[in-house]
Amino acid sequence: MLNFDLPGFLSEVGRRAGQGGDVLLGVGLPPCVLTDGELQRVEIPGLPRLSPYQTEAVVLNLLASAPAAAAEKVQKKGAAAFAYSIPGVNRFRVAVFQQRGSFGVTLRSIPDRVPSLAELELVPAVAEATQERTGVVLVNGPAGSGRTTTLAALVGEINRTRACHVMTVEEPIEFLHKHEKAAIFQREVGIDTPSLSQGLVDAAAAGAEVIMASEVRTPDEARAVLELAETGHLLLTSLRGYDTASALSRFLSLFPPEERPEARMRLSRVLRFCFTQRLLPHRDGKRRPVFEVFRQTVAASEFLAQGRLDSATVSDFLRDGEKEGQQAFDRELERKVRRGELDAAVALEYAVLPRQLELRLLDLKGA
Repeated sequence: MLNFDLPGFLSEVGRRAGQGGDVLLGVGLPPCVLTDGELQRVEIPGLPRLSPYQTEAVVLNLLASAPAAAAEKVQKKGAAAFAYSIPGVNRFRVAVFQQRGSFGVTLRSIPDRVPSLAELELVPAVAEATQERTGVVLVNGPAGSGRTTTLAALVGEINRTRACHVMTVEEPIEFLHKHEKAAIFQREVGIDTPSLSQGLVDAAAAGAEVIMASEVRTPDEARAVLELAETGHLLLTSLRGYDTASALSRFLSLFPPEERPEARMRLSRVLRFCFTQRLLPHRDGKRRPVFEVFRQTVAASEFLAQGRLDSATVSDFLRDGEKEGQQAFDRELERKVRRGELDAAVALEYAVLPRQLELRLLDLKGA
């Protein structure tokens, strides 16, 4: 099975698909490519559908080049995520998982260079965040929203513009950064450090000024984020959430109930920016990010410490704080619809509070 030509197979799938996207491999299906929400079945002569033997061959070849911890995770937990490279061709984020007695695989292509903030069409506030010296910057969104790419672009901008010590703790390492103006070091969980929380502790001990961490998922990781921010570091990380309220609530929920009031006060002092992004199909056919921006101000710190963290209340706060640089997701959707960049139906589909947005767009009906 290890003689299976995996690089050649993936190159052929990519060539026949004709465009980038997530490669999906599963028993009973031909190779598939998911691009911008559309699933394309890739026709390869002699391969109408994958067999259990073929998917197992793919998995064994992937695990042969993966960290030893990946095979252990698959054996014990039934799934693992790691990076895989085809030298000179491509690099992928891989997810291997067991399903119905066989294997499934997804491979997401990682660009060979770190994109700039301008290339990603990110809001100006993201560039402002790279100038922060201490505190926490959160990049949030649902799966597939581009959080990892935005974090990489933040690190890339700091790398290009600031002479500082940067360390990343990732699970797995996706984008590869080269030393530019900054000195940048990348550590992978399971290879260079046993856990994300330990990697964060080690980054502080190594004297890193800027630390980027993969998605925070445990109480120890959340505690480390706050402690690093309070002790003079700039900490960049991400959370899953569809708006500011859900992302901040998710972070606080990582703490045991008895710790949450104190954790909320601490977060209100160190949070510099909280970005939540979604990739939406625009009228020109391209998927572009739409952002909600919660930035530190006196009013924002007080609100985070004491206000209600539900979507309606946070949206009202962001709308009222637009002059101070806050940006509510639904308000940005409304602006894009009025500028003709986004269909109203798409905006309502992705809105945090769709009924309220629908009412604000009533004047456009029949126009």
